[in-house]
Amino acid sequence: MRSLVYLQSGFWTALSVNSSQEGIRNMLELSEVLKNSEVITDLSEELVKKDKFLMEILKKQGNYQRCDEKYIGKQIEKMSSSQNTDNLCATYMLDKDSIECEIIEEKYGVIALNASNINERRYLFKGDGFYLNKKNRYNSRYLTFKGKLTHPCNSLIIIDPYLLIKRSKDSETNEIIYPGIINNLESLLKAMLPLKLSIDFHLTIVSCLDIPDEIGEVYKKIDELIKDIRKELTVKLCLVYTSKGYSPWIESFHSRHVLSNTYIIDSEDGFDLFNTNGYLTKNNPSVSIVFPRIYGNSRQDITKYYNWILSVKKYFDEARYVMGDKNNRLFEIK
Repeated sequence: MRSLVYLQSGFWTALSVNSSQEGIRNMLELSEVLKNSEVITDLSEELVKKDKFLMEILKKQGNYQRCDEKYIGKQIEKMSSSQNTDNLCATYMLDKDSIECEIIEEKYGVIALNASNINERRYLFKGDGFYLNKKNRYNSRYLTFKGKLTHPCNSLIIIDPYLLIKRSKDSETNEIIYPGIINNLESLLKAMLPLKLSIDFHLTIVSCLDIPDEIGEVYKKIDELIKDIRKELTVKLCLVYTSKGYSPWIESFHSRHVLSNTYIIDSEDGFDLFNTNGYLTKNNPSVSIVFPRIYGNSRQDITKYYNWILSVKKYFDEARYVMGDKNNRLFEIK
C-alpha cells in the first residue's frame, strides 16, 4: 500500500531555495515520503532532469506520474462532489499560502502542506510519531494532541472491544447506561472530529456488547451524541458488534486502535485520553500516534494499518449485528 501525494512544482521550487541546514533536512525527510508514495506532479520533465535530487527520488523509483499544471487544482475542486476516495486520503504539497492550505484541510480533512508550514508539521515525517502520557494532567494530554494534529481528518475506524460493555441502569430513571460512551467515546470524538466538512465524515466503531440485541439502542445513543457535539458535521455512522476476541488477520483484539485517513492511535488500556478523570495502569503509561501513510518508510506500521482495515472488513462478513452505513472510505484504500 502506498500513499498518494499530489506535488505542485511551486511547492518544490519554494522548498529547494532554502539551502540552510533546516531546509536540507526538510528535503531529506520529504524524500522518504516521495520515494514510498505514488506521486502525481506538474513538475516539468526538464526540471526533473536538471534536479539530481528529483531524479533520485522520482524517476528511479518508477512512482512519478506527470500531469498538467491545472490538474491538481481541479482534483481539489472536485472533492466536494466526487467523494473520490484516493483524493480524500491523499497528501497535498501545494504552491499555496498557509491560509489557502488551512481552508483545504478544514473543508476536506486532508493534509495540505506548503513550503512555509512544513516545519511545524515535521512530526508527520517521523517514524515514531509522538506519544501521549496518560499519567499527565488532562490539559497537557489534550493540548499536546490538538497541537500536533492541527488538521482534521475525514474518516475514523475505532476498534475497542471494551468500549460498549459493562452496561448498567440508572437507579433513578431506570435508563440503560453505557459508561464507555460517556467516559471514553464522547471525549475521544470531541477531540478528533472536525467541527464541519464539505463532505460526509465516515465513522465505523467495532466493539463487543453485553447484550447484542441492544445494538439499535446503542447506535441511537451514539448517533444522538454526535449530533449534539457536532451539529454542522454530517457523520455516516456504522456500529459493528463482534463476539470474537481475536482476528485471524491480526495478533489480538484486546488492544485498542483508532485509524484515520492519516494516523493510527494505539492503546493497551483504553481510550480515556481526554476525559478529565482518565487514568492508565502503571504498565502502559503512553499512547502512540504514528503516521504510516505519510511516513512511508515505516513498513511495520503501514502493514499494521492495512491489516487492521482488512480485519474490520472481515468483521463485516462475520458479524451477526451491524447497524448503520457500512461505507467507509478507508476500506477502499489500496
